[in-house]
Amino acid sequence: MPSLKPPRIRARSYTVYYGYGPLQGIDQYELAILEPNGWRSADLAYLKGRGVKLLAYVGAMEAAPHVVQKLRLQSRDLLRVNGEPWLREEFGTYVVDPRSAVWRHHLLEQMTALAHAGWDGVFLDSLGDVEDPAVAGDTGWLLSAAADLVRMARSVFPDKLVVMNNGLWLLLPLVASYLDGICWEGTLSEEELAAPWAQMTLDTLLQYSNTLGLVPMLLSLVAPSADSDRQLEYLKALARKFGFLHYAAPFDYAQGVRTPAGDIVRGR
Repeated sequence: MPSLKPPRIRARSYTVYYGYGPLQGIDQYELAILEPNGWRSADLAYLKGRGVKLLAYVGAMEAAPHVVQKLRLQSRDLLRVNGEPWLREEFGTYVVDPRSAVWRHHLLEQMTALAHAGWDGVFLDSLGDVEDPAVAGDTGWLLSAAADLVRMARSVFPDKLVVMNNGLWLLLPLVASYLDGICWEGTLSEEELAAPWAQMTLDTLLQYSNTLGLVPMLLSLVAPSADSDRQLEYLKALARKFGFLHYAAPFDYAQGVRTPAGDIVRGR
């Protein structure tokens, strides 16, 4: 019987914050996923001095309009749905074609700068777009191109941490060996996770954890409400059962954090 692999991320807690630092409460976590543009080097050095491992948020396949303009991305650099550039209206971002030479150069420069700045790794967001039904007809080549971006991240951070957000069903099998952690971001409600497909996903993540040491990370938003304590206890018990990390944000990631003790600290 194969032996269990040790976890590739040595942390018992993590948080996600995309706002401006410093922010009280983040230093109470062992791992923090942060938007690098919102932090001064001195504040990051303080967190590292407190023993917090720092992952830099990288939007691997989405670009805000000002980034599209800055990089002079053309129509050929963007994914198209129904003949038009794919705009994720809920986020206000355009989905980039992962084959774009301009975009790949941008990502390589960005990640190289983060590595030189002393970040402990990267959190690759938006790669799960390749699993969206809107682009189902292009899944074949999209998966291959997105996997190449993960390999690029690993080449830039050979001895540091690479975590991917979502992309759990089609992309993960292609890139699991390049990752240290895989994040499942979603509603993750008790009702949703009781569904057979969700139970199968949990079991699949557990297998990756056992065979590769890949660390699954559950990420959800649990807003303060009369029912929030029950939701938080459910997620905590679920993570404990499977040996996963978990974090429940109190609101949008840029607005603040929930501390390990359950206190809510607003950003600035």
